Amino acid sequence: MRRLGLALAAGLLAAGSALAGSIDVDFNPKADFASYKTWAWVPDRDKGHHGVLVDATMRGRVEKTLGKRLREAGLHEAAPGEKADLLVRYRGDTGTGETGSSNIGGLRSLDNPVYTSVQFTEQTANLMVDLIDANTQALAWRLYVDQKVKGPTDPPDKFVRALEKGFAKYPPSASAIAKKARELEKDSP
Repeated sequence: MRRLGLALAAGLLAAGSALAGSIDVDFNPKADFASYKTWAWVPDRDKGHHGVLVDATMRGRVEKTLGKRLREAGLHEAAPGEKADLLVRYRGDTGTGETGSSNIGGLRSLDNPVYTSVQFTEQTANLMVDLIDANTQALAWRLYVDQKVKGPTDPPDKFVRALEKGFAKYPPSASAIAKKARELEKDSP
């Protein structure tokens, strides 16, 4: 019985991972991550957003989470007038998926149930975060997040948790940098 419980728990974890979407990073192995100490937003960061980032509240959540993750990575926001080592840019979009519905409500009494049916369209929300070397204007590190947004049953901080998970991969480890450099060398003509 215990083995069945463990197998069921492992299956649920695997299913949850598959439904969670994808989180991936890319980076320039030649970037000097140890030299980056400060960051600033790219100019006009509030313009040209699509999908989930059209909403100012969502942009605020994303920026708050990015600021927190950058601080935890040892980077400090550049003071006004100070030149930053990294420029931070983020973009997003949304694709549509299946239409579904959810029943919300309960029983007022046994003979008079009260339910409301909410219809929604499942979407895939995409977010890309770039850390750009301010001196060279070259991309240093990029985070890709694709998350399924299923509707009213999704936790409100789902995207924030995905950002936090992705930013756990910054800065890349020495072994990841060496591996990436070998891959790029192998692919070059």
